Amino acid sequence: MGTRARSLEDKEQRKRLILDAGKEIFFTRGYRDTTIEKITERAGVSTGTFYLYFKSKQEIYMTLYADGIELFRGMAEEAISWPGMSALSRLSAIAHAYYRFYKNHTEYFEILAFIHMHQAELKVKSDMSALLDEKAIELLKIIENVIREGIASGELVPMDTWKATNVLWGLMDGLVMLAARENVMVMGVTLEDLIKQALQMMFYGMDGRREAREEDPDEEIVQ
Repeated sequence: MGTRARSLEDKEQRKRLILDAGKEIFFTRGYRDTTIEKITERAGVSTGTFYLYFKSKQEIYMTLYADGIELFRGMAEEAISWPGMSALSRLSAIAHAYYRFYKNHTEYFEILAFIHMHQAELKVKSDMSALLDEKAIELLKIIENVIREGIASGELVPMDTWKATNVLWGLMDGLVMLAARENVMVMGVTLEDLIKQALQMMFYGMDGRREAREEDPDEEIVQ
């Protein structure tokens, strides 16, 4: 490996070190109580080194937000990659992938949740903010494409696909947020059961006069 290649690799390692330290400090102390000094202390680098890679605390937070979106996007795409999956099975798989993201990557989930609740404070207009908005839309497009294909195949009834996408995403996100905040309204009910019930209600409705469908949209219950 040449000197230039090693230098680039060293830079990426230092940047990753700062990001990992930031993720840990943000998660344990929250955004407002985190400082650049605390991040650099945990990463074992100088403040000057921090500013070689990031302009501010906000920028490192937004970078971690982008990492979180990409991580979940990969999980969602993998969840629906099996051949022969129906549209309902794929939508169910995406919902369960989001649960696994919340459960196994809590630090990233908290970063995404905080930004969603404090957009005015964090998502100031910038090139990076626009890029993150694009990433979020691309993520939702995965869901919309599944709905479009389900409509085209006749499995799903015709509908406004973008509105349906936002309804499903809002449903998934809302349930996970309730569970994450240990909301008293859902105490005693597991998140897995909430997701299963929500998907059944959304896919099949609550009209008892309709014939029950044989296919279970929740065949793969999250363990």
